[in-house]
Amino acid sequence: MLRTSALLAGGLLLAGCAEIVPRYVAQQIEHPARPGHALVRSEHELARHFIGFQRAQVHLANGLTLVYWYSAPRAFDIHQHDQHGRHGASWSLKRTGMALAPYLLPARLPGRGTVLLLPGWSMNALAMSPWAITFAQAGYRVVMVDLPDQGGSSLAPPGFGPAEANDLRELVPQLELAGAIRDPLYLFGVSYGADVALFAAHQLAQAPRGVIALEPFANVASAIRRAPDSGLFIPPWLAHLLLTRAEMDAAIDRADRALGLDLYTLSPRPALLRAQACVLIVRGSRDRLIGARGLTRMARGLPRVQLLTARTYDHLSLPFAVQGFGTEFVHWLGSVAQQPARHCPVFRHHRDYPPFLLRAHATPDTDWLTRYFDRQFNGALARAQVKG
Repeated sequence: MLRTSALLAGGLLLAGCAEIVPRYVAQQIEHPARPGHALVRSEHELARHFIGFQRAQVHLANGLTLVYWYSAPRAFDIHQHDQHGRHGASWSLKRTGMALAPYLLPARLPGRGTVLLLPGWSMNALAMSPWAITFAQAGYRVVMVDLPDQGGSSLAPPGFGPAEANDLRELVPQLELAGAIRDPLYLFGVSYGADVALFAAHQLAQAPRGVIALEPFANVASAIRRAPDSGLFIPPWLAHLLLTRAEMDAAIDRADRALGLDLYTLSPRPALLRAQACVLIVRGSRDRLIGARGLTRMARGLPRVQLLTARTYDHLSLPFAVQGFGTEFVHWLGSVAQQPARHCPVFRHHRDYPPFLLRAHATPDTDWLTRYFDRQFNGALARAQVKG
């Protein structure tokens, strides 16, 4: 009797969860979660007093207020370190000089243009700090934008790219008037922000010279269907237990109605067809949220678009891979600036090895190991063969 009651209670609990979880997923699509106030305060302290970023805001004609953080090109006297492995990723930084360095305005560098940085889903502008430091120290002005419903910007339903790109169309001229942006302009986005960057490449009044998009959504509905397996909304074990393809589609349909969008057909490809910028799209080989086939179809037949796969990286580690890719991204932007408008440079990456494997297996005598990894991985990147 007791066992029957327990089974019945368990069945009722699962039935209740089966109703609640899809509704929760739909709510996450419509209203992404925000970081807690304590975390936001600590991020602001780090940005202002340790790194030296400045904060401002702009009011748009549609009633929204967008907050942004910015810096002139400068030597921050900061060393960054990132690492990743099979079970996660981390990023840290430390000052190599005086604690008062942010207040002493470290040496400014000759300007090479501006990089506008756009954060991912449920993140805020300061999540782009590793890349902002990297580009600023290489001579670029940097502007990190809290997109609508992120950070300190106004609450607004997500537009999954087109709506936010339209906001940037109004934001960029105001940033130019404020002196925060100087040409040439480049866009750098991560995940959700990468999609915004791809849409904005066509929508901005003055086209950017280059766009770097890390792990963009080739199709929004496809990424949402993959989200439970990636652990984005709920733990994967619970998703496998409670969420079916039909339930995910029901969550997408509900979000469609609430947002007035068609997430099944929404894709940056039409914008890329009309964009004049050189575009670099990078996906981690272990990314369970963004499918390789969808990105390949999105980039097919577009000579100004390069699609690359970063081996050993996933959706959470690639956005912090400043040591692995920072120097090469800076070099690629510099090459874009030097190329004629109709030609785009080929992205090249140095040969390296999966960091988690080296940490796990390196010994004082690593000649045989180095040769093995060289044959096995042949560098960190594999360029996708995209045929027209």
